[in-house]
Amino acid sequence: MIIRFVKLEILSQHINDFKTLTANEKADILAFEGCFFLQILQDQNNPSIFFTVSHWKSESALNAYRESDFFRGNWKQVKEWFANKPEAWSLGES
Repeated sequence: MIIRFVKLEILSQHINDFKTLTANEKADILAFEGCFFLQILQDQNNPSIFFTVSHWKSESALNAYRESDFFRGNWKQVKEWFANKPEAWSLGES
Protein backbone atom coordinates (compact mmCIF):
# COMPACT_ATOMS: atom_id res chain seq x y z
CA MET A 1 0.00 0.00 0.00
CA ILE A 2 1.13 3.54 -0.81
CA ILE A 3 0.01 6.55 1.21
CA ARG A 4 0.39 9.72 -0.80
CA PHE A 5 0.62 13.15 0.84
CA VAL A 6 0.51 16.24 -1.37
CA LYS A 7 0.91 19.75 0.02
CA LEU A 8 -0.64 22.51 -2.08
CA GLU A 9 -0.61 26.23 -1.48
CA ILE A 10 -3.50 27.89 -3.29
CA LEU A 11 -3.76 31.57 -4.17
CA SER A 12 -6.21 33.18 -1.76
CA GLN A 13 -8.60 34.24 -4.51
CA HIS A 14 -8.92 30.58 -5.63
CA ILE A 15 -9.42 28.85 -2.28
CA ASN A 16 -13.17 28.45 -2.82
CA ASP A 17 -12.60 27.32 -6.42
CA PHE A 18 -10.21 24.63 -5.16
CA LYS A 19 -12.61 23.49 -2.44
CA THR A 20 -15.49 23.25 -4.93
CA LEU A 21 -13.40 21.37 -7.48
CA THR A 22 -12.09 18.83 -4.98
CA ALA A 23 -15.53 18.29 -3.42
CA ASN A 24 -17.02 17.65 -6.86
CA GLU A 25 -14.24 15.31 -8.02
CA LYS A 26 -13.55 13.31 -4.86
CA ALA A 27 -15.90 10.48 -5.87
CA ASP A 28 -14.31 10.32 -9.34
CA ILE A 29 -10.84 9.96 -7.82
CA LEU A 30 -12.01 7.27 -5.40
CA ALA A 31 -13.49 5.39 -8.39
CA PHE A 32 -10.01 4.89 -9.88
CA GLU A 33 -8.83 1.32 -9.59
CA GLY A 34 -6.53 0.96 -6.62
CA CYS A 35 -7.62 4.10 -4.72
CA PHE A 36 -9.44 3.33 -1.51
CA PHE A 37 -9.11 6.50 0.58
CA LEU A 38 -8.96 10.22 -0.15
CA GLN A 39 -9.06 13.14 2.25
CA ILE A 40 -8.52 16.85 1.58
CA LEU A 41 -7.37 18.82 4.62
CA GLN A 42 -7.04 22.58 5.06
CA ASP A 43 -4.52 24.14 7.43
CA GLN A 44 -6.22 25.74 10.42
CA ASN A 45 -3.79 28.66 10.64
CA ASN A 46 -3.16 29.30 6.94
CA PRO A 47 -6.27 28.70 4.81
CA SER A 48 -4.18 28.75 1.62
CA ILE A 49 -2.46 25.47 2.58
CA PHE A 50 -4.10 22.15 1.72
CA PHE A 51 -2.98 18.56 2.00
CA THR A 52 -4.40 15.65 0.09
CA VAL A 53 -3.98 12.23 1.65
CA SER A 54 -4.73 9.23 -0.53
CA HIS A 55 -4.25 5.48 -0.10
CA TRP A 56 -3.37 3.39 -3.14
CA LYS A 57 -3.12 -0.36 -3.59
CA SER A 58 0.29 0.05 -5.24
CA GLU A 59 2.63 2.52 -6.84
CA SER A 60 1.50 1.30 -10.25
CA ALA A 61 -2.14 2.15 -9.36
CA LEU A 62 -1.06 5.64 -8.28
CA ASN A 63 0.96 6.09 -11.47
CA ALA A 64 -1.97 4.93 -13.62
CA TYR A 65 -4.11 7.64 -12.00
CA ARG A 66 -1.37 10.26 -12.45
CA GLU A 67 -1.09 9.36 -16.15
CA SER A 68 -4.87 9.48 -16.77
CA ASP A 69 -6.65 12.11 -18.84
CA PHE A 70 -8.75 12.91 -15.75
CA PHE A 71 -5.67 13.78 -13.68
CA ARG A 72 -4.06 15.78 -16.48
CA GLY A 73 -7.21 17.88 -16.92
CA ASN A 74 -7.66 18.40 -13.19
CA TRP A 75 -3.97 19.21 -12.64
CA LYS A 76 -3.95 21.69 -15.52
CA GLN A 77 -6.79 23.61 -13.84
CA VAL A 78 -5.43 23.47 -10.30
CA LYS A 79 -1.90 24.38 -11.42
CA GLU A 80 -3.16 27.85 -12.36
CA TRP A 81 -4.22 28.37 -8.73
CA PHE A 82 -0.87 27.50 -7.12
CA ALA A 83 0.83 30.08 -4.94
CA ASN A 84 3.93 27.84 -4.61
CA LYS A 85 5.26 24.63 -6.10
CA PRO A 86 3.44 21.62 -4.65
CA GLU A 87 5.29 19.04 -2.57
CA ALA A 88 4.50 15.32 -2.57
CA TRP A 89 5.52 12.23 -0.63
CA SER A 90 4.69 8.59 -1.29
CA LEU A 91 5.03 6.53 1.89
CA GLY A 92 4.81 2.87 2.74
CA GLU A 93 5.08 0.92 5.93
CA SER A 94 8.59 0.00 6.98
